[in-house]
Amino acid sequence: MAMILILGAGVMGTALAVPASDNGHKVLLAGTPLDAVPVARMKAGATHPKLDAPLSEKVTILADEELGAEHAEAADLVVVGVSSPGIVWAVNRLNGLLRSKKAVAFVTKGLDREGERIVTYAETLPPQIANMESFIGIGGPCIARELANRCPTSSIYASRDRAAAAFAAGLMRAPFYRLALSEDVTGVEACAALKNFFAIGVSAMQTRYPDRLRADCQSRNPTAAAFNQAAQEMALLCERIGGSRASAFDLAGIGDLHVTVGGGRNSRLGHGLGLGHTVSEVMAGELGGETVEGIDTARIVGSLLRQIDNAATLLPLATAITTAVLDGGAFSFDFQRI
Repeated sequence: MAMILILGAGVMGTALAVPASDNGHKVLLAGTPLDAVPVARMKAGATHPKLDAPLSEKVTILADEELGAEHAEAADLVVVGVSSPGIVWAVNRLNGLLRSKKAVAFVTKGLDREGERIVTYAETLPPQIANMESFIGIGGPCIARELANRCPTSSIYASRDRAAAAFAAGLMRAPFYRLALSEDVTGVEACAALKNFFAIGVSAMQTRYPDRLRADCQSRNPTAAAFNQAAQEMALLCERIGGSRASAFDLAGIGDLHVTVGGGRNSRLGHGLGLGHTVSEVMAGELGGETVEGIDTARIVGSLLRQIDNAATLLPLATAITTAVLDGGAFSFDFQRI
């Protein structure tokens, strides 16, 4: 039996406590300063407000102020379950908690910068966290509510230290949480971020033809064409960032893209763009107060596109998404250019 510390009591951090505790491990689920409401609810015996599955008695809920270095020292694995806007907080918190070398797995998805280079957290976080022994990136299709309800999924744990990824996956793997391994951590991390970005454009094609929509309000043909284009462009950008093109056609790429197009905040933003609204209009309306990680990724992808010759020709979907997000105009994607 191991001890697993999950930093972040959002939907995914909380959902990951389910396979971990099902495997017989003790789990410390620690909230961030923004998780006061779900932490209070779960401490009182209720479910997470955005999940409907109760947690095992093996899961101990901690508020941020209750989490100390002694908890991290007792942990065999640390899992970071914050969104990309919380990554700076998580780095500072880990540096205050970790007294000895620990493997740390991240579900956080985002791209970063090293000077002019666009890189992933796999490159920028290890130098910032003194006692992180191994960086493990978690990617692949995994909707938190389905995981919490033990609906089967396949995800991927990636690290340059394959033994570390295998160790983490061995602790977390369950009959309903099926895990592959990869040493292409840069590719997995790149795709984990890029799929949010491309889901905006693919989802926009579902609603872009309102006068020709099916009864379920989705246009199938343009969505499929855009999905294929997204996969091709994701592979090109993944390779440009330093990962393997193959990762774009695996769980962290097209697998996660498929799930993300199926629902979530990036998809909802895309639906709004497809209906002719601007990003600012959607974010002031139904997505008010929400974090849409594809928007932050679009800003970094925009910088990357400026470094690529003929980017508008090679990457027409990425160009259309960044133009809509960064320039605040309408989404416009021309199928004649693919």
